[in-house]
Amino acid sequence: MAIYQFRLNLIPRKGVINEFGFIPNKLNINLQERTNHYNLEEDNLLDSTDFFIDALTINFWDSAEIFPTEIIYYINKLFPRKPLESRSDYYYWKHYKRTIDTTIDHDASLILNKENGKIKELHFRADLREDGLIFLNNFIEIAKKYDCLLMDLQGNLVIPAQKEVYKLAKLSNSYIFLTNPEGFLTNLGNDHKILNDD
Repeated sequence: MAIYQFRLNLIPRKGVINEFGFIPNKLNINLQERTNHYNLEEDNLLDSTDFFIDALTINFWDSAEIFPTEIIYYINKLFPRKPLESRSDYYYWKHYKRTIDTTIDHDASLILNKENGKIKELHFRADLREDGLIFLNNFIEIAKKYDCLLMDLQGNLVIPAQKEVYKLAKLSNSYIFLTNPEGFLTNLGNDHKILNDD
């Protein structure tokens, strides 16, 4: 993921309420434990009883009555081409938009549960360099349409309102880098949050 991309996961409000009984401001994401678990799994050092749970592994989508084909239709409208990768359980979209100064880079991923065909995970990465943040705003609208909350990589949850999402974006490493690249790089070794934010 490029430093200028701001990633958000869409999570159905109903799934969060079913899991916790209310909507917390923040969910637990343990990136270090997640990395350790992934590495052990890659090296075949986990047995079937070893598992890892955090906000990115909880299946919030099972209780949502959202048809994947409908969301795929709306995501397709945001990209000029069909998904770069499309299997029965995984879709990946990417778009580079050239401007005079730079190339804007957006993408989205949707993973389906192989057993029941429901959405397992849906996230997007918006390039914060885009004038007007059109792509980010379009995904906010998709989240509204399907009554989803938006979660960043620190576990912060917000409603799909432009004001709330923009506040969250301003806390992201992407925004910090874009507004003060030298300061960001100087503080890179001093702040473990920076090292743990994709």
